[in-house]
Amino acid sequence: MHRLGIARAGKADPAEGRKDRTMHPELLRPNRDPARTPLRLPAIAAPEAQERRREGRACRLPADWIHDGGLRAFRADAGHLGRSIAALKLYLALVVSQDAAPPAGEPGSILLSYERIAALSGLSDPLICAGKKALVERGLVTTCGERPGGTIAYRLAGLGPAAGAAHLLHAGPDGAGIAALHGLTCRKAPNLAALKTYLLLNACGSDPDGVVPLDVDAAADLTQLSHVKILAALAALQGLGLVDTLPSPARAAERPRLRLLPLR
Repeated sequence: MHRLGIARAGKADPAEGRKDRTMHPELLRPNRDPARTPLRLPAIAAPEAQERRREGRACRLPADWIHDGGLRAFRADAGHLGRSIAALKLYLALVVSQDAAPPAGEPGSILLSYERIAALSGLSDPLICAGKKALVERGLVTTCGERPGGTIAYRLAGLGPAAGAAHLLHAGPDGAGIAALHGLTCRKAPNLAALKTYLLLNACGSDPDGVVPLDVDAAADLTQLSHVKILAALAALQGLGLVDTLPSPARAAERPRLRLLPLR
């Protein structure tokens, strides 16, 4: 799934993108500085990181929408931040819940109640509702009415035979809360950057050891985050135990090497 930065058909006119970034200075990326100090964080010992990966189970992650720039739609400006974070937290909760046995005749259905989603993600009922609406509007999720017990059948779009899918590792007992999602509250813009960066990293795929090189330029284009925000997001993800930074060449600030760890 290493398609990060590949040009896709149907993208907006580059001139429009430049105009938009002129109107929104926070979207501008700093010029490359080959001498910039690379991302340096305390690395998790390799045996410990590999043990963590062995604890995880693989969940299918629809990847085409991420490679097509779909993460740009989740914005951090006023009126959108909480809904955007709630949507991505709900999306991750659905991804890791796919292994639940679907009802007869409904392959691919994920049956979850608001109570279960709240336990997994830390979202309140209003935020679950707002996040669900955002995902449905963007065609990332479909739902099928409320069932007995207050459950709703969800389906992730983009998991057909011809669709591109990656895998996201999840660790922890079934039904247990996901500490990382509980820690990413819906009121802070850096939390949105962390969620977008984590989804992008997983959509890129990794080698058998979970290692993925991140092209920060391409990531900035696909997420509409600045370089500074992406590097801050990586630091936040490491603090949550979701990624580990690996030794990189002295001038590799634009392409840090990371090991993906299970969502827990």
